[in-house]
Amino acid sequence: MRLLKQWAVGSKVSAPKKTPDLDTRPAVTRFAPLLSLLVLATILVRPAHSEPTTRAITVTASRIEQSVADVPANVTIIDREDIERSAAVTIDDLLRSVPGFSLFRRQSSLAAHPTTQGVSLRGIGPSGVSRTLVLLDGIPMNDPFGGWVYWSKIPTELVARIEIVRGGGSSVWGNAAMGGVINIITLDPRRDSVRLRAAGGNRATADVQAVLGSGDDDGGVLVDGAWFNTQGYRLLDENSRGAIDRRADSQHGSGGIHALRSIGPSTDARAVVRYFSEDRGNGTRLTGNTTESFFARLGLQHRSSGGDSVIVDTFVQSQRFDSDFSAQDTDRNGERPALDQFDVPSLSLGGAAKWSRRLTTTHTLTAGADYLWVDGKTNEDFRNLGAGFTRRRLAGGRQHLGGLYVQDLIAASPRLDISMALRLDYWNAYDGRRKERDLADGALLVDDSFSTRDEWLVSPRVGAVYDAGDRVSLRLSAYRGFRAPTVNELHRPFRVRNDITEADASLDPEKLWGAEGGIDLRFANGRASATGYWNRVDDAIANVTVGNGPGTVDPCGFVPDGGVCRRRTNLGHTRILGAELDGEWSLTDNLTAGASYLYANAEIESAPADRMLDGNRIPQVPEHQATAWLSQHWPGDTTTSVEVRYVGEQFDDDTNLRSLGDYLTVSLAASKKLARGWEIFVGIENLFDEQISVGRSADDLVTLGAPLLVHGGVRYER
Repeated sequence: MRLLKQWAVGSKVSAPKKTPDLDTRPAVTRFAPLLSLLVLATILVRPAHSEPTTRAITVTASRIEQSVADVPANVTIIDREDIERSAAVTIDDLLRSVPGFSLFRRQSSLAAHPTTQGVSLRGIGPSGVSRTLVLLDGIPMNDPFGGWVYWSKIPTELVARIEIVRGGGSSVWGNAAMGGVINIITLDPRRDSVRLRAAGGNRATADVQAVLGSGDDDGGVLVDGAWFNTQGYRLLDENSRGAIDRRADSQHGSGGIHALRSIGPSTDARAVVRYFSEDRGNGTRLTGNTTESFFARLGLQHRSSGGDSVIVDTFVQSQRFDSDFSAQDTDRNGERPALDQFDVPSLSLGGAAKWSRRLTTTHTLTAGADYLWVDGKTNEDFRNLGAGFTRRRLAGGRQHLGGLYVQDLIAASPRLDISMALRLDYWNAYDGRRKERDLADGALLVDDSFSTRDEWLVSPRVGAVYDAGDRVSLRLSAYRGFRAPTVNELHRPFRVRNDITEADASLDPEKLWGAEGGIDLRFANGRASATGYWNRVDDAIANVTVGNGPGTVDPCGFVPDGGVCRRRTNLGHTRILGAELDGEWSLTDNLTAGASYLYANAEIESAPADRMLDGNRIPQVPEHQATAWLSQHWPGDTTTSVEVRYVGEQFDDDTNLRSLGDYLTVSLAASKKLARGWEIFVGIENLFDEQISVGRSADDLVTLGAPLLVHGGVRYER
């Protein structure tokens, strides 16, 4: 057991500081009996003899339809059956079952501030922005202003499947795809469909979704709408709370129309309009945020008789965001407004064009271009020393992001497939400004205009897949990727309780070099894969500690007692060395099991801004993540499933002084089909009400993850 505990916590992670009512024993130790039973069940159940698993089709890895078996990357497909089997309420909670998937915080999007919902794969993300590109039907879903992802925008009933491609994807996707690509694929509007969902649960949770579609091979229309509400939970443990603490409630609604129509024998036109609105409380009376966004897409797809395929898309997103922050007394019985970001508007316009053709029996060529323009700013009141805000700030800027790419898929032999891609990108940040005025007399205190920044970036990739036999495939790839700093990182400061983080208009793009190799095994009753990878990120953007309060700390200004000042800064480089294991088996005709594991040794190798950080672990990245699950189909159209998820210890800060303990959660789900397309279901997340530490402040306040959630209801599908 001593060796197991050492493996679980990792040799470099110090024990977390003790916090009242937090069980500091490793989660593996607390739940060892349950894990043992799950592993024993997986071993003892007699395997079924069935046909080899049929491989799905993915379109995300190379921007064209390609069999998963031919992609030189580790690919995971979450299909409709997986979604319905899960107890997860949101897409991000569903994706947490994929080791390597992580948000900046360990918190569900139901409670987390939007700016902490950036996604990374394989532990390359030391801050809140995404290092992974998230697509909705092939169109970027990452927030253009801040890079994070509003996971609640897409109702789960609208999703047909999700494709997760790990490893650098910048060679064809460009910005933000340096860690991989996640494509959320919605239902086909050309098919008649009706999906309804009504559910409720503890913490006053209510979830209503509807998807209606009507169409045929010539086109169709898909309409969806959703509304969600939860009373939330208190973010601190009982012994740390004061009079100011309340539940972090959340409400959001969304709706959309997706129309597809054939306008010729080989040409389709597509139009999509979506709307989203949310309102959140962030745990105290004076903290909260709201968002309202509008998205529209127009596209054409043409397939010629000669084998050419051309796709052209344009899209626009308009968004308004506001957020209130407070300075909180150390006894948590008082707070005052500290930062009021009362108007944070952003506008983005984008487009993409892609051409592909199978030139010969051995070559499939793809070429394309894409472009994104972003305009964002923040209007905020700040500097409240007790008598109200005294200053107003306007900060923001604009960006151009554009790229050209070409890719050749080569069938070098019946057993060997090679892919080569090259992309050239241009990043331009301009019109950056920061103005601060005295609210009393309107005097201009700061009037900064930042010089135009631009950079050309080249992203090559080469990969190969070798079919070594009926049951074995080998993968190998090397790549380069990048991510440009967002308008948010360049210009918008933010605050979490008494911790303040300043923007930095001088940030450079992050650049990644990576290599990986893997093996895929196929059995009569399942599959398994193993992948080893190495990533190096130059100029990684991190929130670097500058000084501690109380007192004035440049560039943050006054920092309260118990707070710290951080600044977004380019590190020299970080290094991530890791391994992934993944498998799924049909143990009997009705029993399926799966397990996956990620090891990520992620370190800061060079930090010119602060040499004391050299050798530290990258914050927010655990060394170990693992998931195991069992799903049983019973007579009478009943399905039950259990999922066990383990996340190892990690650090909340760059200095590696704030440790967040490991945790293990168990989720259960059950459903029973009724007559005429109806189904009843129940889900339980965090069955044993594990206390999950998701953040630790300088004054040792620990923010908690979601406690036990029991929800259930009815679904209808036709």
